[in-house]
Amino acid sequence: MRLYLIFLFLITLSACGNNQQEEMNSAIDVALSHLSNGECNEALDVLGEVTNDNDNAIYLQVLASAHACKAGFNEISFISTDLEGMDTTDFSTIMTSLAKLTLSDETAVDSPEYTSIKTAINVLLDSTDASPSQTDRTTKFGTRKAGDMGVQALILNLVNLGKFLNFYGNVNASGAKGLGTAGNTCFIDYTDSRAQLVIDPGNQGGICATFTDGHTEMSLAAANLSAAKRRLCEGLVLVTNILDILDNIDLSSSGSLSKLEDVATEVGAIKTTATAAGLGTLINTTSQSECETLMNTQSNLDDMEYLYSLIFEIGLQ
Repeated sequence: MRLYLIFLFLITLSACGNNQQEEMNSAIDVALSHLSNGECNEALDVLGEVTNDNDNAIYLQVLASAHACKAGFNEISFISTDLEGMDTTDFSTIMTSLAKLTLSDETAVDSPEYTSIKTAINVLLDSTDASPSQTDRTTKFGTRKAGDMGVQALILNLVNLGKFLNFYGNVNASGAKGLGTAGNTCFIDYTDSRAQLVIDPGNQGGICATFTDGHTEMSLAAANLSAAKRRLCEGLVLVTNILDILDNIDLSSSGSLSKLEDVATEVGAIKTTATAAGLGTLINTTSQSECETLMNTQSNLDDMEYLYSLIFEIGLQ
């Protein structure tokens, strides 16, 4: 009798597991149907009815797509239009191209569109226990599924980097820094002597003509300090996660995505420069929370200024 009860329990447990998997598969299918019709909230509602499965790569990708949908993002359109038109001649042309992507135009800080893409990115990047890492995703999900997640995360990071450059760089329609309507000509104010030397007003920093002309939403004044540190880190981890993904997936035979290999070369050179400048800790930080913790130390804040001068001021002209 005891063996019979154990056997019955195992059958019941197995059936329960099968039902949960069937519910998950059904939710994914219905969500995809909603997404094909541009019904973002409906897709999120369906996915919210099943238990969040951080071990299911397909579920995570569909969930990320549903959040990105709320920002008006369409992966096919991005690849065929924005990626195809990207100028990858050098780092500066890449940054300018990103600043004027179809979805880059931003007129408000922390806009719903920017936040939706950020949420989509985090769904994918937070799928492993440690700091975001393409290598860890490969270990957990396998090469193929992790590769799909990596490409999706890469594209979404590029989209939000474009929004970040557009807003805090105060660009005009041509993607030129400092010529928009916000008034600033630099991303942030600079007190670090290394950063000031890099910018050399009117020269390497382009239109960034003074060390005190950063975007108001990036001000490290006491009233804005917490938000500014968060935003500084958001800009950094967009770049570092792009670097991490490009370093660990091969896109050379991926058709239109192979163009991103040029991005990998140019951005990789910036990482080499930053590392040689003693900024290895920051340029290898892929976690938003870890970055914000680093910003509690003045020396790391100074290093962040230095890194911003190398990446954002020189990169976007």
